[in-house]
Amino acid sequence: MSEVANESAGLVLPDDVHDKSALRHAVLARRRLTTPAERESAGERVAAAAVESRLFDGVHTVAAYVSMGTEVSTLPLLRELLARDVRVLVPRLGTGRDLGWGVLERMDDLADAGERRPQEPEGETLPAEAIADADMTITAAVLVNHDGWRLGRGGGWYDRMLALRRPGTGVTAVVWPWEFVDRELPREEHDMPVDGVLTPEGFTRVR
Repeated sequence: MSEVANESAGLVLPDDVHDKSALRHAVLARRRLTTPAERESAGERVAAAAVESRLFDGVHTVAAYVSMGTEVSTLPLLRELLARDVRVLVPRLGTGRDLGWGVLERMDDLADAGERRPQEPEGETLPAEAIADADMTITAAVLVNHDGWRLGRGGGWYDRMLALRRPGTGVTAVVWPWEFVDRELPREEHDMPVDGVLTPEGFTRVR
């Protein structure tokens, strides 16, 4: 199988744009090379980039997410939003493919929700449709290209959520710099594109 490589990042992606499993495997393998300190530092720089780009100006409610594992930490971003008195919604996964949101009022409210699940705040679970209250959405991704198409972890959870947002509401994906790529990515009819990409190197508007 022929491959293309991002030498500076050490990321090697398969040429086959339709092989989602191979793409995810390559990206997640590269993420495992990062350290907890690097993930936290990357998160601090992502939060700083969001502020510098004025992403949160005039925003009252944000649907975001709590990072887990080898993702860029979103904890600094969540702290920044709370410091601005922004109402923050984060996913509550429920059982199976259930969709829901919790309101994050304090960082200390985050608690473990189970193996391979992000932390969640305690309290009421809002329905999936609560995303329509958000003025912007910050979403996770494995890869994003310059046309705004994203590859997620699989399962379509975020795509189904994004379909319920208020029309015209912007969506920004958070990824490592080497995961923002200039290449075609696989997509299906239900896939939802993003409008912006946040990496530790800055914010880029796409599409």
